[in-house]
Amino acid sequence: MTGKASVRDVAQAAGVSVGSVSRVLNGNGYASQELRGRVLAAVKALDYEPSFAARHLRTGRSRTVGYLTTDISNPLLAAHFSEVEAHMHAAGYSMLIGTTRNQHHRDRLLVELFETRRLEGIIASLSMESSDPAEDLFAKADLPIVIMDRETASPRDCVLIDHRTGLSLAVRYLKQLGHRRIAFFGPKESIRPGREKLLGYQEGLAEVGLSFDPVLVCTLPSMDSSRAAMRQMLALKQPPTAVIALGTRLLSGALYEARKAGLEVPHDLSVIALGTPETLELMYPPPTMLRFNTALSAKTAANLMLDRLEGHYAGEARRVVIPMDLMLGESCAPVHPGR
Repeated sequence: MTGKASVRDVAQAAGVSVGSVSRVLNGNGYASQELRGRVLAAVKALDYEPSFAARHLRTGRSRTVGYLTTDISNPLLAAHFSEVEAHMHAAGYSMLIGTTRNQHHRDRLLVELFETRRLEGIIASLSMESSDPAEDLFAKADLPIVIMDRETASPRDCVLIDHRTGLSLAVRYLKQLGHRRIAFFGPKESIRPGREKLLGYQEGLAEVGLSFDPVLVCTLPSMDSSRAAMRQMLALKQPPTAVIALGTRLLSGALYEARKAGLEVPHDLSVIALGTPETLELMYPPPTMLRFNTALSAKTAANLMLDRLEGHYAGEARRVVIPMDLMLGESCAPVHPGR
């Protein structure tokens, strides 16, 4: 259609009254799941943009949700926010984003800022976990909170990624190819993703009868640290024949040193990476990747929030686990005999 869509256009497309559209978008009065689905589908199809300012004056509600993340420059986190924002926008909510830049004192500052903006809820991926001062504010805040892939001191709605199973799958796959010296490059252990990935790696080794060697582990999240760690590993009497690298900087550093040493992927070194758009750009041949459904994670977080905001659910905290799987590429090969 031409021109900006109106609420009447949405009502006509959904086959409902203007009042029904208003109930769904404003959260006033009862709206069945079937009605809500029809209205939101029409909103998305028509690219309808409600006037949030006018609605705030009329209802006294901001219909704005905060999104707290560690690093919006990270392609995976940026994609997640984009998906969450699309779902919230379709339901008639705007979003305010804050970035902690992995500085835990900013968690509290941003939560305090969000409170002054009269936000109706917060979707948060904290730079720290239960020890973080932001947890105290969450405990006092009278608004819905959805936590992304973190453990918290008190029960909250949360969306978790099954890193542990994914890493165990990766180790088992490499062992099937004959690899016994498998290096791990992962995030810091102070937050859940880092802990769960390392635990999955350790459990995978135990499951296939391999010993855990701390010399083959790097959990310092920078390119310089991963380069230094890879140099040390390659200088070992028994260097790794395979690498699991779970982050762009970690992958870049490990690959740089491998190439500098004259190693080719996968002929001399098998590599499993975290499935992000940047991974595809960094690696040739096409990488074998650990990945989870970012769109599903985002949709789940948005739905948990919307259920609370619109009064569809007021029960105990819910935990939803998103699976991680292994997508085979061409960056892994059987180990050379004798290695």
